[in-house]
Amino acid sequence: MSTPIPTWQRSTFQPGGAPNAFQLFCFSTGRLKDDVPMSASRFGLPSPEAMKLVEVRELTRDMDAAWFDGFRSGSLRAIATQALGDMSALDSATQLTAVLISRPDAADLSHLQAGWAVAQWLVARGVTVVLDAQTNRFWKGEDIADWPATRPFTLSADVNIVVEAEPTSPTATIHTRGLQKFGRADLVVRDVPGEQWDAVAGLVRALALQLADGVVLRAGDRVNIDGRSLTLSAFKPTPETDLHLNNDAFLVSLSPAG
Repeated sequence: MSTPIPTWQRSTFQPGGAPNAFQLFCFSTGRLKDDVPMSASRFGLPSPEAMKLVEVRELTRDMDAAWFDGFRSGSLRAIATQALGDMSALDSATQLTAVLISRPDAADLSHLQAGWAVAQWLVARGVTVVLDAQTNRFWKGEDIADWPATRPFTLSADVNIVVEAEPTSPTATIHTRGLQKFGRADLVVRDVPGEQWDAVAGLVRALALQLADGVVLRAGDRVNIDGRSLTLSAFKPTPETDLHLNNDAFLVSLSPAG
């Protein structure tokens, strides 16, 4: 008998969030094998209903070579190189299989389980590199293949905490990528001094976990975490401060450290 896959629940879910969007771009060299069946117990699919949330599209490089090669050039190439090291699998890819999910905000995260289950299935069929569009993170196919089917939800797999700073700058912008998957705005803290990067990243991670678990926050709200007061306002980027999040965001102001 196969092991049931528990559905990831949001224990503090509040209605009123935005739609949950999740896209994975899965790269392979040549067409995928068609002799690997989709197995819920092998790949971590919690239910047949969850699979109905997923749309899969196959796109080959010869359909639009410039668009396809954009995933392995420019700033994305730098991100991919940092994540993958060896770029040969991405450079040799000729097919992209897109895993596309959009659903109304809900009290569970079965759409994330379904998306990653499909990604694991595609890896078993020949995918070698996966790009999580919401986090801007590249994964090696072999790493995704190693995930247990019954793994619990972890924020680090689905949300990136990013510290962005110029090489000589004493301050950084610390922000999230990926909260669009949960129907929540991303978080941005600007002008963080170097000695506070770790502490502020921890506060951002703690608040992101609350949002992922279902809490709804609005501009003007104030949240207390570890003795610090975090005040939220709408992030309105200029061309100079645009982080290209492709999602709404809160600008987070912190009370002074005690």
